[in-house]
Amino acid sequence: MDTRLRARAVGKGLTTANFTANCERGHSCGGNQSKREEATMRWRWGAIAALTALALVQTGCMFLGIQTRAKPKFALRVNVGMHDLYTDKTGNVWLPEEQYTEAAAYGLVGGSVVDRGDMKITGTDDPRIYQTEHYSMESFIARVPNGTYTVRLHFAETYPNIDTDGPRVFDVKIQNKVVLKDFDISKTAGGVQRALVKTFEGVEVSDGKIEITFVPNQQNPEINGIEILGE
Repeated sequence: MDTRLRARAVGKGLTTANFTANCERGHSCGGNQSKREEATMRWRWGAIAALTALALVQTGCMFLGIQTRAKPKFALRVNVGMHDLYTDKTGNVWLPEEQYTEAAAYGLVGGSVVDRGDMKITGTDDPRIYQTEHYSMESFIARVPNGTYTVRLHFAETYPNIDTDGPRVFDVKIQNKVVLKDFDISKTAGGVQRALVKTFEGVEVSDGKIEITFVPNQQNPEINGIEILGE
């Protein structure tokens, strides 16, 4: 506790100990028991006020204009199809994709990757996230602490022959629950080469992992980016 705060709290150095000692030595205590009790009460209330103020400081009370640093929340961002780290325009770091194994922290199961180079992508300040993709995969698995998460899936239809070969349609499941049914990227986004983000909140994890499953309907499923964020 700050010594100045303590001094103010106990009434300019007054304590029950030195008050009692002075009275017992015959010093004047005002000649009145009520004065002694009044002084004791002032000390007690001062001490309570001091302890309360200290507790507020320690907890970063807003009244004092002090904030404590919150514990960082879990965040996993994967730039699917990419093999290097990527930092987006807001400063978030995206990890490269990995093939999932029992020893991996995260990764995709099956499929292949493609990099479209500098293909123009609209609707985003970070086109690089959407210029790479993983397609024809079965699932994405990430090991995470138990808790509640927001999952953000990033898509862009970049296949050059999508108009002639027919639409890409697939389902997406998170924790074995269908979250996207008969999903057509270009139709939902309003065209090809347009960034599209689908957000799913309140994803519960009780077994230490999140699993995103892709079920083909027409053509092959694809994904460009995945974010898993603790709530």
